[in-house]
Parts: sequence; C-alpha cells; structure tokens
Amino acid sequence: MLHTTFALLKLAGACGQKQGSGKGYDRLATHLDGVSNYGKNTPIPLTTILDSNGLGDALWCLHAVLPEEETRRDRDARLLACEYAERALQRERDAGREPHPASWNAPRVSRLYALGEATQKELQAVWSAARSAAESAAWSAAESAAWSAVWSAARSAAWSAAWSAAWSAELEWQSARFRQMLWKGA
Repeated sequence: MLHTTFALLKLAGACGQKQGSGKGYDRLATHLDGVSNYGKNTPIPLTTILDSNGLGDALWCLHAVLPEEETRRDRDARLLACEYAERALQRERDAGREPHPASWNAPRVSRLYALGEATQKELQAVWSAARSAAESAAWSAAESAAWSAVWSAARSAAWSAAWSAAWSAELEWQSARFRQMLWKGA
C-alpha cells in the first residue's frame, strides 16, 4: 500500500488547501474529520484518497508518497501507466485505427525498464521514436479533422451519450486497476 500525509500533500502543493473550498486537500480533510483531528504526519492510504476524492486526485497523490515508498511508487506507477496506454492503444485498434508500431513499443519497453530489464538509454530511444510517430500522425489527423468537423455536429448528441457511458466505464476500470495496484503492487 502507498501512503501520503497531509504535510506531504501541503508541501507538494495540493489544490484546495483553503478550508471550505471542497477541493483536493480540503475534501480529504473533511472526509477524515479534519487535519488537526487526523494528524499532519499520519500516513493516509492512497485508497482512502481514491474513495474520498476520486481517481484524478489519487493519481496526483503519487507525487507525494512517503519517502520510503518512492521506489515502489516509481515501479508500480510506470507499470500502471503501461497498462493504461496499452488499453488505449487497443481501443484505437478496435475502432479500426491501427496505432503506429512505435506506439506499442513504448509501453513494452517502459514495462521492461520498470522491471529492471531495459536501460534508460533504451527507454529514451523508444519514447523518441513514439514521439516522432505521434507527430507524423498528428498531421494526418489534422487533415482528416477538418473534414470530420462537418459531420460532428450531426452526430454530437448521440455521441455525447455514448461517450459519457464509455468514459464512465473506463474510469471505473482504471479506478479498480489503480486500487488493485495499491493493494498488491503492479
């Protein structure tokens, strides 16, 4: 399990430090009955933040884990990011848009790096190749986006409902996977 503290969150610049803001730090403090009641240096499991504040804040809190947990955080967060990236790439493939091979190679090598089976130099090379592929794809996407804009208004209402449901399901999957990582490690 990874943990943070109110002191670490404050030091890292967590949003919502003003009491009554209802955001970030304040939302967590309210959930835990206040900073002074809980303790500024009391370890807070990231699962507690996931439950009270949601996935976005819990992922942000990876910046502020206890110092003795940073090595595990680095490894597990990289492995989780690889899973998220591969899932997004698979969604593109399923939608009939084949991602560039460099896009698949980046999370593969990143996973190897997290496991100590690839070097920093290999990691930098694969990310450079993926960045180049993405830039090339962006020009193609820009051309087709102009044409797509004509059709988007007609589809937007139906698409909005479908997108909302798909996004909700994806967020639920990502939250569950993050919780699993926190409990068991990636």
